[in-house]
Amino acid sequence: MKKENYRLLISSLYFNYIFQGMAAIILSQNMANLKIHWQASTAQVTLVMSAIGLGRILSLYFSGYISDKFGRKKTVLIAIASYMIFFCGMLLSPNYKLAFFLAMFGGVSNAFLDTSTYPTLVEAYPDERVNSSLSVLNKAFISLGQFLLPFITRYLLQHDLFFGWPFILCALCLFANMFYLLFARFPKSTTLIKKDTDITTAPTPKNRGKFKIDGIALLIFSFVSVSLFNIFILWIPQYAESMQIVSHENSLIFVSLYSTGSFISVFFTSGIVKKGINIPKFISFCLLISGISLLLMLIYPSFATVIAAAICIGIFAAGGIWQLGLALMLELFPKKKGKCTSYYSLATSVSIMVTPYITGILSEQGIAYVFWFVILLNVIGLIASLVIVHRYNKLVKRLVLS
Repeated sequence: MKKENYRLLISSLYFNYIFQGMAAIILSQNMANLKIHWQASTAQVTLVMSAIGLGRILSLYFSGYISDKFGRKKTVLIAIASYMIFFCGMLLSPNYKLAFFLAMFGGVSNAFLDTSTYPTLVEAYPDERVNSSLSVLNKAFISLGQFLLPFITRYLLQHDLFFGWPFILCALCLFANMFYLLFARFPKSTTLIKKDTDITTAPTPKNRGKFKIDGIALLIFSFVSVSLFNIFILWIPQYAESMQIVSHENSLIFVSLYSTGSFISVFFTSGIVKKGINIPKFISFCLLISGISLLLMLIYPSFATVIAAAICIGIFAAGGIWQLGLALMLELFPKKKGKCTSYYSLATSVSIMVTPYITGILSEQGIAYVFWFVILLNVIGLIASLVIVHRYNKLVKRLVLS
């Protein structure tokens, strides 16, 4: 029997992630225009950004069920349709209240895209080494989208063109991809619910950590790690402009520098983890470097320190340490992997929901306050990671002795 080739399908699925990357920053890149378009304040625009996180939280639990029950194709089509509603809705909304509701579709599509793409990868390429390496590309395509959008926005600003063209372009590209996926052949779903005696008699793995300590520390880390790079890409253009380091259109390029660092780091992190590096110590190191780069940027605001911070946050905060934290969570708590993954993802969604609004309020007092808030989060995350390092080392030592 001839083996099915799913390369074009997988390429199409990952094409969607370019626009997931753009969706994460498109509102902040156009904040000044959206304030005029919606007749809203900075805090109200950031409230709309928070709606993306709310949409993700609301759809997090049933998106997986729909994927298993109705298939991967229908789920990814829902994801694309939701993104089209998001991009078009931001332009068509006459005020921030309607925009808040439509922005939730951005979070819905985020959840549905993940629960359709990752299972499809596993079903198309059952070899764990192959689908694991393909999963890394998720972050790479997101970074590609975040790299390209600032250049597009900058071009529109320099030529005094309509700010809504990127929204329209994203919706059109997604529509074209949806048209292909409507007729694409997906691999057969392998999600089966079996009532087999062999499954019930299988030994249940024991949890190695204490959730009240290790689990809570990892949930704090999940919240902090996502907050670091999300807040950074939302506010670094405004910070650079307010410090009179660069002009408004040139300030957007710092997000592209961040994305370049993130893109490179995805493969670098994957490589060093395969060599058996101590993951908790590596996470602590990444948080330390991120914190130092942010502190230098705040104390000595200049073109060089902002560039250094953008690259460091891309490499050390957004290059895969969140995924390493999840792997650590599943290693320490193998008994209920699904529940632990849900908790870990929920902490991320809460971050996406609350941090834009909090930082929006802080920005009205001064953009520097936003980044002092980031440093505070970084310190909290570093403390949580050091707790994990201490506890994990004790666990490893205990396992070696036993």
